Amino acid sequence: MTRNSAKKVATCAERAKTVNYSPPAFKYNLEQQKDVRPLLIAPEKTALLVIDVQNFFTEPGAPLAAPDGPQVVVQINKLVDYCRAHNIPIIWVQETNRKDGSDMGMMAKHWKILAPPDSMLAEGSHWWELYPELHNEPTDIYVQKPKYNAFWGSDLEAVLRSLGVESLIFTGIAFDVCVYTTLIDAFHRDFNPVIAVDATGSPFPYKEASMWHIETLWGRVLTAAEIITELQALAL
Repeated sequence: MTRNSAKKVATCAERAKTVNYSPPAFKYNLEQQKDVRPLLIAPEKTALLVIDVQNFFTEPGAPLAAPDGPQVVVQINKLVDYCRAHNIPIIWVQETNRKDGSDMGMMAKHWKILAPPDSMLAEGSHWWELYPELHNEPTDIYVQKPKYNAFWGSDLEAVLRSLGVESLIFTGIAFDVCVYTTLIDAFHRDFNPVIAVDATGSPFPYKEASMWHIETLWGRVLTAAEIITELQALAL
């Protein structure tokens, strides 16, 4: 069956009932009573996003490195390997700025470290490159973005719509900046977002608050292992 087949298939809620799959409880907003059955992810309509896991944000000692960056990469690779083995699209997003900074706007005012004359995230620079321990392949999909939000100034939405994607698995660095803003925008574009909490990192210490907001307002928060379990349970 193709990803875009018009053949009627069981909903995720129906599949979950058939295989006796119970989705994990909320982790951060313990008072949340939301019915998550409409938010379950259908593997054939899902894509994996890996956002900004570049040397600048991941390599130990880098200017804005997440302290847990290498550990986060281990969890990202677990999801990448599973998705690749099961034909789930893998999309690598990279913050990319012009060498002269002409596409940075307010970013250059907030982040002098990224601004010219040393545009550290210019295409081809060491800091711009994806972290070398990632399991990326040339046949994967690559998207460049000039700002935090991966939808802004990129063809990400066109790619997702052409693939028939409805649900997005979010991973990357930083969870409270680029991952966070992209996830919120995905929600407003009517994609169904789930974030892999242990496959995201940040140089900033606000993980619990960020995940509380995501779980309360925009999506679900699962571990990489929980996401894989759901994908396995709900596969056609």
